[in-house]
Amino acid sequence: MKKFTYLAVLILISHSTLLSCASNASDSEKTSTNSEIEINEQVIKGISAASLYEPLKQKGFTIDKQIGADAIFVNCSKESRESAENLRIAGSSPEKIQEIRASYTSYTSSNINDLAKPFLGFISTLPYEDSTPEKAKEWLEKNISKNSKITINGVDFEIFANSKNIRTLLITPKK
Repeated sequence: MKKFTYLAVLILISHSTLLSCASNASDSEKTSTNSEIEINEQVIKGISAASLYEPLKQKGFTIDKQIGADAIFVNCSKESRESAENLRIAGSSPEKIQEIRASYTSYTSSNINDLAKPFLGFISTLPYEDSTPEKAKEWLEKNISKNSKITINGVDFEIFANSKNIRTLLITPKK
């Protein structure tokens, strides 16, 4: 009888341990899932897709909106024989913007930095919560000839100057 009681207690302890481990595993899975949701939902606060593409539309840009249930992509472009200006807005909704990518491509031998400043400078002044457009534009103009990065009030601005004919500005929430 003692062996039977001992065996029953052992089974009970083993069962409790297994349930405890299983419970902890599902708790960590929930935490992991919640963290992934929070990471995916980092947005540039106080900005909407329309606040970016409407001014470009007035400047003659072609606007292509792709709006899905969980994502939005807006491509704005303007091309000529001398250059191409492109802006891509990406987010989970029109009011939850996660990335803004602007690029200027020159098809001429003129100074790319001087040519790209008006377009990329304009994009750098986008209005977002606590933005300082003057600071962003000044940084862009000083650093347009090289790869550079700055964070301004919770938003990362990064310029890429890897090609002699292309300049790209990437704007994302601070990581």
